[in-house]
Amino acid sequence: MKYVMGLLLGIGLIVLTFILIFRIFSGGNDTPKPQSINLSDYATTNAVMRYTVDGSTVADLKHNKIRITVSKDQVLFEQIQGYEGKMVQTKTYPNNIQAFGTFLRALEIAKFDTGLSTADKDERGYCPVGKRYLYEAIDGGDTLFRWWNTSCSQNQGSFKGKGSTIRPLFQKQVPDYNTLMRGVNL
Repeated sequence: MKYVMGLLLGIGLIVLTFILIFRIFSGGNDTPKPQSINLSDYATTNAVMRYTVDGSTVADLKHNKIRITVSKDQVLFEQIQGYEGKMVQTKTYPNNIQAFGTFLRALEIAKFDTGLSTADKDERGYCPVGKRYLYEAIDGGDTLFRWWNTSCSQNQGSFKGKGSTIRPLFQKQVPDYNTLMRGVNL
C-alpha cells in the first residue's frame, strides 16, 4: 500500500511539473494586447510620422516604393525605385506645429499607433502581388513603433489601426500627391 501511494504521488508530481513547464514556455493563455502610445505628446518634438507603400514583388527595375514623412517642420514625399532604394524623386513642403498637432490627433483617432509586437516584424514576401503598408513613428532616431499590413489581407501583419483612414490622411499631406503619382506603378 505504501508503494502504491508513493507511486501515485510520484506520477502526480511529474504531471504537475509538466503542466508548470508548459505554462512557463507558452506564456500562459493570455491573448496579446495591441500596444499604443499618445501621439499628441510629440507635436512639439522632433518626432516624425512615416507611411510607406511598398509595391508588388516584381523585377528590380519595376519595383517602386512611396514614402511620406511628416514632421512639425515639413512634409517629405519620396519615390524610391528598386529593392536597394534608388531615389527617383523627392519633394518637400513646409509644415507647422499646429498642423502637425492636428495631424497627430487624427492619427490617434485612427489608431495609427496601435499594433501587436508579437507579429512577424519582417513584411518582405507577404502579399507579393499586392502592396505592403508600413506605419512608423520615429523620435530623434529612435523608432517608437513600426507596424505593417498588406492589401491582400487585413490579418497579415502587426498593424491594428484604421488603414483606410490613415493612408489617405498621409496622402492629403502632400498637396500635389496625384500629380506626383502619375506614371508610378506600385
